Amino acid sequence: MSQIYFEANGEALLEKIGMSKSEFARRMGIRKQNVKTLFKSKNIETIHKAAGVMDVPFELLIGYTEEPDLSEIPVIPLEEDKPVIAEYEIPIGDSPEDVVKRRNIISRFYREWKMQNPLQRRYNLSLKEYINIRFVSITETCTHSSRTYLSTLAVLQLDAILTGAKKVTTVPAKKNRNQKEFDKMLIMHYRCPGIGTVKMTVGVKRKTHEKVQYCITALEV
Repeated sequence: MSQIYFEANGEALLEKIGMSKSEFARRMGIRKQNVKTLFKSKNIETIHKAAGVMDVPFELLIGYTEEPDLSEIPVIPLEEDKPVIAEYEIPIGDSPEDVVKRRNIISRFYREWKMQNPLQRRYNLSLKEYINIRFVSITETCTHSSRTYLSTLAVLQLDAILTGAKKVTTVPAKKNRNQKEFDKMLIMHYRCPGIGTVKMTVGVKRKTHEKVQYCITALEV
């Protein structure tokens, strides 16, 4: 039987984010000795609570470590009144009108994401640091990702990308207006099911070293 990420990597994830089993147990309202049993749970409410305690995307915890049997995938109930951007809403063409529509979809998605994530950040497991969303994140991603259907689709996986992307290289920041506040840019990759490899560029601020999501695009083959 396939394991979901929560069961296969739950304890390792605690170590990566620097949370002790005792603290995790306290926040979950269980005894420390029951932590291992908890990670075997496929109860949606339990996993959703754990995601909040760990400050990681719920979608990450229910992801599979190998190709799953479709009958084993937990059913995730949608929250009432929660806006959902369906794939069929995204134009697939290359006309100027399609690009504008995709840009509006990305802008709306970020607006809704910020409302649900007031801290405007996600912990990246590879960097072991938070990646932040700022104004430049939205403007750059809207501009570049709206050019193709797959890149726009990739943006909708923002939580998973922010958390799971891995650094592949570091390049100097360009001497232009949008990158002038950054000392360097991290190029990170994430494999999105149904999309392929997605590139996320992360800027490292010159003075504070704060990591900022700069742009997200799908690497079409």
